[in-house]
Amino acid sequence: MQFNDYLKMCRTHNSLTQEELVGALYLYDIDQFAGLDTTTLSKWERGVTKPRSAKQVSIIQYFQTRMEMAVPCFHKVPEGEVEKNICAIGMENVIRDSKSKKLILDFPSAMMAIDDLVTYELRDSDALDKASRLNAYLDKNFNHDYTQLSPADFKRWARISGNFFLVAEFVDEIVGLLFVLKLTPKAFDNIMKGSIKEQELQTDDFAGLHEEGSSYILSFFAMNERAASMLFVRFYAHAIAYQSTIDSVGVATMMEDAKGLIANIDLPLYHEMTVLDGRTLQFFRASLGDFLATERVVRMILTRQDCPAE
Repeated sequence: MQFNDYLKMCRTHNSLTQEELVGALYLYDIDQFAGLDTTTLSKWERGVTKPRSAKQVSIIQYFQTRMEMAVPCFHKVPEGEVEKNICAIGMENVIRDSKSKKLILDFPSAMMAIDDLVTYELRDSDALDKASRLNAYLDKNFNHDYTQLSPADFKRWARISGNFFLVAEFVDEIVGLLFVLKLTPKAFDNIMKGSIKEQELQTDDFAGLHEEGSSYILSFFAMNERAASMLFVRFYAHAIAYQSTIDSVGVATMMEDAKGLIANIDLPLYHEMTVLDGRTLQFFRASLGDFLATERVVRMILTRQDCPAE
């Protein structure tokens, strides 16, 4: 889907004429839409011209207020279709610009074509044991054994329907992991405040796939930028497809290396606390609407015609 198609779809879905939308956008954000008229809006809808990214974000935010959705008008698009619409090269640029060296290694990616990388959910995979052991090792290393999570914890959580545990493979070898918990609103708030640790989560702290909850990025690691980008493409597609049940997105880290990536996916600092011999644990969170309605995301999902061949 291109932005012009998206704009027209949202306008007609909300039963607005072009004139009515022009007036509504002006009232919503006078700085962005001063001087907007139906001629310009018509050109945007026909793809003759397009507004700059900041205006596109503001249009999405306007429709958020009308429809109470993070990415309005995408709510009925299947997850697989959303994934196809995301520019993986754009996601790779977001990853590369983060300059992460510990979470994203430099294993040669030139030999890895996009089609050679396979990403899948871990839940019922034969790789469950292997991936759980690997992630427990990485978690202990990255978090200085603060969380004290075991392979058994990851295996148990991977089987919970709302959790989204992804693996990237190349020639049957694991080259990336992205584990996301779906927590109830109360459990998510407690995690984000540092009131409880991941190890203390109980069964009723998890939200099911179709239940209201929030996405907590538990762990991430990739052998190179390409594997990292494919994992995050799947994560964004999942978040958009299930936006009606996801309230917020958050992550906690004590790694300096992670902060560039967190900034690049537009998660602002929520608060921080001192743990482990003076180490600082920082918490980042945003509503799903703020997480998805950004210029980076707009460029990835609504400017497909500008995406290089993959």
